[in-house]
Amino acid sequence: MATYELPVVLKTDDAESTKEAVKNILQKHGATIESEDQWGTRKLAYEINNEQEGFYLILTIETVPDAIKKIINDFRLNSDVLRYFFIKIKKV
Repeated sequence: MATYELPVVLKTDDAESTKEAVKNILQKHGATIESEDQWGTRKLAYEINNEQEGFYLILTIETVPDAIKKIINDFRLNSDVLRYFFIKIKKV
């Protein structure tokens, strides 16, 4: 199991249900959510899919590296997920 930081930018339309969908995708693929930080709605630096604002959600998850590709595939199918980025955290 590896630890990852996962910043996710969601559409502001019904961000609460999209946030739950993101958590369900992670749990479906065996990821454990260790912490959650909501930054709320912020203006985007540039338009993404005609959206000027996004809801920022920062998650710390623990999962096996093989599950990352499956999670990314599910994120791509959800049009309410604008951006995401997996950052591997090295344990000291």
